[in-house]
Amino acid sequence: MRDSIVPNASRVIHDEGSLRSRSTETETALLRSEDREIYSWIAGATHCSIKEIASGTGRQRQEIETSIGRLLRLHLVRVDATSPAHYFAVSPETARVELIGPLRRDIERRHHEVDRISAVLYELTSVYQERTARCAGPATVEVVTSPSQAAELTLQLAASCRSEILLSEPDVSAAVAAMPYFHSDGKSVLSADAAVRTLFPHTARFRRDLTERMRAQAQGNTSYRTRSDSFMPLIVFDGQVAVFPDHTRSDGIVLVRDSAVVSFAVAAFERAWTRGITFSTSCERQVVDEISESTKRTILRLMVQGVEDRVIARRLNMSLRSCQRHIEVIMRRLGAKTRMHAGYLVRERGLLKD
Repeated sequence: MRDSIVPNASRVIHDEGSLRSRSTETETALLRSEDREIYSWIAGATHCSIKEIASGTGRQRQEIETSIGRLLRLHLVRVDATSPAHYFAVSPETARVELIGPLRRDIERRHHEVDRISAVLYELTSVYQERTARCAGPATVEVVTSPSQAAELTLQLAASCRSEILLSEPDVSAAVAAMPYFHSDGKSVLSADAAVRTLFPHTARFRRDLTERMRAQAQGNTSYRTRSDSFMPLIVFDGQVAVFPDHTRSDGIVLVRDSAVVSFAVAAFERAWTRGITFSTSCERQVVDEISESTKRTILRLMVQGVEDRVIARRLNMSLRSCQRHIEVIMRRLGAKTRMHAGYLVRERGLLKD
């Protein structure tokens, strides 16, 4: 068996083309205790063969060959060019320069390449913005501050809708006001083919004025669902125009025609709609129980997040007293004495994993 375990091990490669393979090798060439022992022995012996190393360290030949392989990859040992069966130690500083130097040069080269590509792309940014602005057509975002103009514009969009309207309103008071959105002089402006899906909070079921309207309109292409937790207030017409409330002005609205934003709004509505409970004209016990459990689960999730009672009540459109009654039932079911204890029990039992 040859003492040299790496072909042409005496040749030190410095070209950058070998950088990737060499760095991969060094990743697996971590020194072990036997490597340090053998390196120390070679350094003290100047030039030595595997047979001499085995005699001096008492280690097996195969173990020494494996160890020398790692030392060679780290450039800590080299093969004697005049006597390939012998090895000599290399200064760790020399090995460091030989290994890290090419890596540093490659990093610098890649940094220069990143800067060059970035500069080219930045040059085209102004060109892109200028050209797309010319082709954009009508404004994709329109702010309407006048309440009467907002109402009229909403009616126009409803009248021109041919496929579907998505309406979600998490605030009960606003939900009551939202019901006449698609009516003018007491008559619907909607096309016979236009379907309407409306999402309200569970507490809307306990508003008589609202439920009477829901019962009257829950027919044909109109459907209602309610859910406990908060969701996005919006109206989407035919998946092309989204209407949001203007939070900077209480009576204003924002019309968005940008396809990406409208798609996001539709997706948000669909997620909320999927978890909603269908509105029924009668209060079946099963539906009432389902709503109660859905509400408690939402309250539990907010409790675990550390949300205060008043904030929970406001988000769920219920009185503080009703919210606290739900919390008492939740704590009793969990057998929890404090909210911290309740949070621990929820996580321990995996109650909110879905």
